[in-house]
Amino acid sequence: MDTTKLKLIKKAIENDKDAVIQLIKSEQNAIYTTLLYLKKDENDAADIMQDVLIKLCRKISDLKNPLHFNSWLNQIVINSYYDYLRKNKKRQSAVNLDDDKENKLKEIADYSSNPQDKMIDLELDYVIKNSIQNLPLHYKIPITLREIQGLSYDEISNITKTSIGTVKSRIARARNLIKQDITKYARS
Repeated sequence: MDTTKLKLIKKAIENDKDAVIQLIKSEQNAIYTTLLYLKKDENDAADIMQDVLIKLCRKISDLKNPLHFNSWLNQIVINSYYDYLRKNKKRQSAVNLDDDKENKLKEIADYSSNPQDKMIDLELDYVIKNSIQNLPLHYKIPITLREIQGLSYDEISNITKTSIGTVKSRIARARNLIKQDITKYARS
């Protein structure tokens, strides 16, 4: 973690409102991206993100070690996601076949000059994202925390409250399932 971010976190812990606002601005895109991998619907991801940001504001002063900020924040993200799942367990979402909004990909800057390569990359990103979203929850969370957030196995183990061996196993299985989906896509 760079020293600028560390200073910002320390100020936020001391209830510096401007530091909290800056911290929210710097983290909201990463939180939203993570939630989009966990939850297909953009509106639901945004709602969960709001809950995460509110908890960040309310609980930042409880953080004891600023170096553990990323793990602490990802724990809030995962807990908020679980809370959302519990609250909406019985709610059935209607599917609108005319609306492709939930399958929209966030574009990543690509400086290649070949439009065909760009299209293939976008399609592959779409397949990978959908594959992750369709994984069972016990695979989806560890693979998202590892590949999207870049957390260590130890941090994921703490967040998911499972052993490091279980985390490694679940990530390996998730990768294999994603690989199968990519292979199916390549054949079609």
